[in-house]
Amino acid sequence: MVDKNFTKHHNIMMNKKVKTKIQNFCKLVSVFISIFVVSPAYASDWLLCGNLSQIDVNNGCQIPNYPSGRYEYAISYNTNEPLPVVCSSWNVGLRIYNKQPYMVLSDNPSAGMSYGGFIFYRGTQASDDATATCSSGEWRHRYWRLTQNNAIQTDFYGSNGCYGAELPVYCRARKEASTNNILNFEQKRLALLADSSLLKSNR
Repeated sequence: MVDKNFTKHHNIMMNKKVKTKIQNFCKLVSVFISIFVVSPAYASDWLLCGNLSQIDVNNGCQIPNYPSGRYEYAISYNTNEPLPVVCSSWNVGLRIYNKQPYMVLSDNPSAGMSYGGFIFYRGTQASDDATATCSSGEWRHRYWRLTQNNAIQTDFYGSNGCYGAELPVYCRARKEASTNNILNFEQKRLALLADSSLLKSNR
């Protein structure tokens, strides 16, 4: 004869185990979602970290305390938002220019526009280079645009001359560093869950 009370008790216990497994599985899923889906919410914000005069030809194109290996840089120029920039060298000098082009030669959009942006240079062989013609900390400014032949043109729209010593530079942690921080955070959070072997039976 089957003990109905035993059967009922057994069923309750089995239901609890199933429920616990489901809850633990949901916790595990939420961890992975937070890593791979919600991660952009943890992306670093741009913060004001210096100005253009702090970047020098002799310092490897770095903002003090914000090495470019760990931080990317941005400049707000012709926009209200920081535009990511590249600081590159080619034999001599440095060139700082926007990664993402925006519309230049666009006073009359109905007549046409060009993709382009800004460039600051110092220590190059240009006759108007900032090292030879501008005071300490200043850079030579020019606009650039992309031509129909995919060439970069810099002599189409003049220059703001010696410029940029006080131009704000923004920094934010590179994506790789942010991702590592997120993974470390999630690993710690996973370790703090009540049952580290989430999918094992609870006996």
